[in-house]
Amino acid sequence: MGGPPSDDGVSLATGSRNGNFTAEPAGEMRDASGERCVVFDWDRPLTGDLAVRLRSASCESRQHPGWMAGTELSRTVIPRSQSNLRDGADDARR
Repeated sequence: MGGPPSDDGVSLATGSRNGNFTAEPAGEMRDASGERCVVFDWDRPLTGDLAVRLRSASCESRQHPGWMAGTELSRTVIPRSQSNLRDGADDARR
């Protein structure tokens, strides 16, 4: 319908053209129903100076005890110097 989706480094289901990087734990929170959630930051390089930070929460499931349900919280562009990426970003790929 309007051509193939553009590769913004995040949206395509096959992962980023720059690779997939490890998540860094960023704390805990409670969801609307009071279940415990672990928050993760996923940083991926966009350019030499910028990275996109995907923040997600893995929350305990009331419907399925022992399961965790993932929810995306936000996407922001941040300076790469403030990201979890190391100078040798290839070392962080998993």
